[in-house]
Amino acid sequence: MNTHVDVPVLKNKPFLILWGGQIVSMLGDALFSLALMWWVVSETGSGVAVAYVALASSLPRLVLAPIVGVYVDRLDKRRMMLFADTLLGVITLGMTMLFWREYFSLPVVISAAAILGAASSLDGPAYEATIPAIVGKEQLVRANSLMQTANSIIGLLAPALSGVVIAVAGVGVAILANSISFFFASFTLLLIRLPAQPTVVKQRAFGRDLKDGAKFILGNRLLLPMLLYAMLINLSLAPISVSLPLLVKNVLLGGPQLLGLFGSFMSAGVLGASLLVAAKPALLSATGKIMVFSLIALGIFTVVVARAQSAWQLLFGGAAVGFVLVVANVASRTIWQRETPEQYRGRAFTARDTVSGALRPVGIAISGPMVDSIGPVWMIAGAGVLCVVGGLLGFGVKSIINYPERSNPSSSAT
Repeated sequence: MNTHVDVPVLKNKPFLILWGGQIVSMLGDALFSLALMWWVVSETGSGVAVAYVALASSLPRLVLAPIVGVYVDRLDKRRMMLFADTLLGVITLGMTMLFWREYFSLPVVISAAAILGAASSLDGPAYEATIPAIVGKEQLVRANSLMQTANSIIGLLAPALSGVVIAVAGVGVAILANSISFFFASFTLLLIRLPAQPTVVKQRAFGRDLKDGAKFILGNRLLLPMLLYAMLINLSLAPISVSLPLLVKNVLLGGPQLLGLFGSFMSAGVLGASLLVAAKPALLSATGKIMVFSLIALGIFTVVVARAQSAWQLLFGGAAVGFVLVVANVASRTIWQRETPEQYRGRAFTARDTVSGALRPVGIAISGPMVDSIGPVWMIAGAGVLCVVGGLLGFGVKSIINYPERSNPSSSAT
């Protein structure tokens, strides 16, 4: 029996230990990602090479996600995270040795990125599926807000810190720091014990578990619309990452400094929203309505970014986008965690992330030719309008807009 679910999250020892290990791991991962991309750009000068590395990292996660989801529900989540973090630590330690022995090359980096992507696919779903089990449903908003706060702080600090580490100590030290961070995360997992999980799925065939997971989502009156919602929003907002650099350079006549400042202001908005929701979780008590209104606001502020006439208007829009994006994400994640029974969490969360993640590259691929035709202003503004329309559609989905003023939706699945 878990005796920690009713304890405030800042007094919940298992949560704090798990969260602390993940914070260190995320910081190491941020340093590593920037260092690796810097090496690729410095050595090749090729944007195509950067795309290959990014693709090698992301594709294994998309391919393995359905399989991983089943095993997250079957296996001990702590052991799965322990195995994944240790494996990631060993792989990055090997990369450090290859770099210092001057065996680094683009094929080596691409291969390592693919292996790291595959190993990372084990860790994320197990981590998210663990949170509801150790904090309880009433503490989920605050727990998710605290995790988002850590993400935003790392987003603010990592670029500058990585630049210092690379300039002073070199790329090899940044890779080694990531290895150490994974081993630290593994050590923290040895300090906690998680509640026992249902064992019924261990008795059944893999194919049946996969089918049952799909049946649970497709038959759920709340989570299926949430999944479709995530697909629409991710597809509509994907073009921004392609169009924003062109907006900064060609429309506002800015340089990389302005583009970097936009990211910093957006991270500041993320941090502000995270701290606010963590301090006042009751603000998200009408979770469904808050999510819908946040998505509408996200679309409106995206249009503000597109129509910015000065750097300050752009930066204001970035901060506002970061703020409402966090509110929408915390609300959405809380609904998924509350309404997914423990025996389905691995499959449900990986299905959500796979569908959403797969649509982002599709949106980026479509937006490339379009932005050359219509320009970045109309491309970003169009994405914002689609987001507003998607938000407005939420008013027509009673299971979302009335949440949590309804019975447990998981009962609708058989």
